[in-house]
Amino acid sequence: MAIFAFVARSLQQIATFVITLLAARFLLPAEYGVYSLAIVFITLIQTLTYTGFYHFVVTSKQEDDVVLSTSFWMITGLATIAAGALALAAWPIAWAFDAPDLGPVLLLLAAVQPVAGAGAWFSAALLRRGAVNLHFTIMFVQNLAALVGGAVLLGLWQSLYALVAFRYLRVLTGAVLYLVLARDRPSRIFDREMARKATGFSGGLYGARFLNFLSRYAGDLLLGLMFSTAEAGLYRFGNRVAGGAVDVILQPMRSFALTQFGAAGRKGKDLAHPLERFTGTIVVLTGGVASVVVVFAPAVVADFFNPAYLAAIGVTYAMALRSVLSIGNLLLEPALAAKDRTGRVMMFNLVWTVLTILAVFVFSSFGLAALAWSQAAVMGMTTVSAFWLLRREGIRVGRAVRALGVSLGLVVLYAAALNELWLLLQAAIESDVLALCLGLGVATLLGCVALVLAWKLKVFTLGAFSG
Repeated sequence: MAIFAFVARSLQQIATFVITLLAARFLLPAEYGVYSLAIVFITLIQTLTYTGFYHFVVTSKQEDDVVLSTSFWMITGLATIAAGALALAAWPIAWAFDAPDLGPVLLLLAAVQPVAGAGAWFSAALLRRGAVNLHFTIMFVQNLAALVGGAVLLGLWQSLYALVAFRYLRVLTGAVLYLVLARDRPSRIFDREMARKATGFSGGLYGARFLNFLSRYAGDLLLGLMFSTAEAGLYRFGNRVAGGAVDVILQPMRSFALTQFGAAGRKGKDLAHPLERFTGTIVVLTGGVASVVVVFAPAVVADFFNPAYLAAIGVTYAMALRSVLSIGNLLLEPALAAKDRTGRVMMFNLVWTVLTILAVFVFSSFGLAALAWSQAAVMGMTTVSAFWLLRREGIRVGRAVRALGVSLGLVVLYAAALNELWLLLQAAIESDVLALCLGLGVATLLGCVALVLAWKLKVFTLGAFSG
């Protein structure tokens, strides 16, 4: 069940990652840049629907019916208002980025966001009721349909709008599955007192997620404003290749962490235990994936994609490291939400968002790679300060810091060994495709050895894959 849960949660990131690779094969950087800029704005809406009120549904100790009904109108209402605002701003945004195709793409993507908001409510309701098997099943089928359908769409219709159709396919498939399989239905109940509590609880999380959004996507937006959609497309491609691969691990683990920290908080348990559990496990897994990306990315891009995307390799390296170093920021939110201290999360993200955006302004003129490495460095400092804040808030972090150090050491050893073996394979085998297949096989076997070693050292546990 742990394996199925992880696959179900990660399949969304796998689908997005695969479609990104196909888009880079069929579309030019400028075309992909238009879509990537549109997705930045859609990601903001999704960030709002999967935090705040979503967290409140999962963690609230109040009566189920009142919480679920009230939160439905708040989540879907927020998604609808945000989508309407984006639709009104679509053409001004397209004008600001000097990208005429961006306007209609934004309008189309905004139109389906209210449905996506309802899907977020169904997801939170299932997690609250403990219907995790059904939740995983729906996620698996939804994302598998999006992966297969999106690949077929892009293969037959090599257009920017095939990517838009892929997003529609994912959202509408999920909506149908929830309606057919989930027993929860919204009612007309809207408890104003409950709404005030949810808003008070969620305000800090919304502010924190918005600031986190700015810190993550400031580079994409500023490159699109200061240069062209081609530069934004290259930066987004490098970010997506590294970040998308690592997100296959990060996004499912973020959801597991929310559930487990929330359960520990409701029961008054020590949060140091899930903190240690997730720190080591996430770093080992994300570090392994990032190592594979760093070692094989140049060969993969050169052999399978438009040569123009080779300019994004430096970005790929930096963003792979940045994703691994995001562990502190990732765990801070669910840990402090479990202690009902979401305001601290927002203030923390405010400080680091300002520093991240300053780094973008300072380093963007030095090239894409310099910009990306500055973002990785800032993320490393963010993680250090996140563990400091957790300790200050009364959560013991000693064992988690030990797990962080040991797991990072294992990742470095894995990356070094894999790189040496890859160089030997390239020298010994003439066929690039055969060498790559063998190299990925070696990476898998070596990764299994690393996981066993991490388990022996008690920095990796299957206990993280539940909830």
